[in-house]
Amino acid sequence: MSAALWVGIWLGALVGGALAVLLTRTEERRWSAVGSLAIAFGVSIGLSAATGWGAAPLEAGVISVRAVTVTVGPAMILAAIGLVLVVGRRDAGDTELAWLLGVLACESFALLAATDVLLIGAELAACVVLVLHARAQGQRAHLVYLGASALLMSAALPVAWSGDHPELLASLLIGAACLRLGLFPFSTGALASLEGGLSLKALLPSLPFGGVLLLARVSPLLAERPALATAICVALLGSAPLAGALAVSQQRLGRSLGYTFAAAHALIAAGVLDAAGGQLGGHLLWAATLLTACGLGASAHLVALRVGDPDLGAFHGLHGSAPALSLAFLLFAVALAGAPGTVDFVADDVLLNTVHGAGLLGMALVVITLALLGFNALRLQFHVFYGANTGRFASAALDLKGRERMGLTLVGLVIVLGGVAPALLPLVNQAH
Repeated sequence: MSAALWVGIWLGALVGGALAVLLTRTEERRWSAVGSLAIAFGVSIGLSAATGWGAAPLEAGVISVRAVTVTVGPAMILAAIGLVLVVGRRDAGDTELAWLLGVLACESFALLAATDVLLIGAELAACVVLVLHARAQGQRAHLVYLGASALLMSAALPVAWSGDHPELLASLLIGAACLRLGLFPFSTGALASLEGGLSLKALLPSLPFGGVLLLARVSPLLAERPALATAICVALLGSAPLAGALAVSQQRLGRSLGYTFAAAHALIAAGVLDAAGGQLGGHLLWAATLLTACGLGASAHLVALRVGDPDLGAFHGLHGSAPALSLAFLLFAVALAGAPGTVDFVADDVLLNTVHGAGLLGMALVVITLALLGFNALRLQFHVFYGANTGRFASAALDLKGRERMGLTLVGLVIVLGGVAPALLPLVNQAH
């Protein structure tokens, strides 16, 4: 099967799924989205196998299948499947799933784009979709930051087309990526949305679906300026422990989650920007974080559906009524911090061995960030799920339902399997 046909089915499934969500009845929208994502996931795996899991890059006109495509593509779609299975009826019955599939279609094309112009155009399209989504949902803070990111991408397009002024192009793309990923201190939009609720509309622009590839294309532009590249990498790494420390200090689950994501995104950005290490650590961490961040966001969404946004100044004792949800939340939270036995542990290990351009300072910043994220993971777990249960959350109906259990189990198994037997999974096979 030709590469063009593989790509056509992949993108067609996502676009067709978005249209199906808009045209079908409310109760059928979730399964329309799951079906289209399952087709796209199968095609992404088939395309990966056809290229030897990235060992033999494939070029076909405007399409390029590289190691990053093989690593991130299946992980991104699998994470979305888990998220769609978990979200509540209101999100599933609304048009939120169509927005999600639209963003995934644009980001999938960005993964497959052969030129800088096509990649920036695809990232711009995804950002515009999110801008329209933020405007429709009344998310003003996110609208401002995503709009600024879209403007920078628009300015970068003609510069990339001309091929002149590589430093200007690098500056525009770094700025656009930092805004798109919500890196600290540009995380106000994500924080405001997550503080207002942990629904899919708040999670969608806060998860690392896009922006990373812009930084991946910046790295070759800075190849002749290693000192500048190292300074930018250290600055990105420096924002990670700050965001991690702020996550620990928050008294609301939504805001703590927002700063946690900002810290994880900063590690991804620094790893992808480091050309000396081949960007492998960043790409692998991106794939792993897509799974763990979506899993943690979905678990927090389920907590919010049951008890609202819990006050972290008290202990709520939810574990007795929802032990399966408690276990899932703990798994994803500690996995995001790089716990052994998870795919993030492998990714963080590769990252530590590939950010050598930033020296011992860069490695220390990575370790401090992971320690803060690990401490915050345990803090969230204890405050939400442990402590005396006053009877307010004593109902057995608070635990996971069958569909929710399926979504979280699917993502959780891949995270654990990737850590225990990394050679079995294409998203970590590139590290060996």
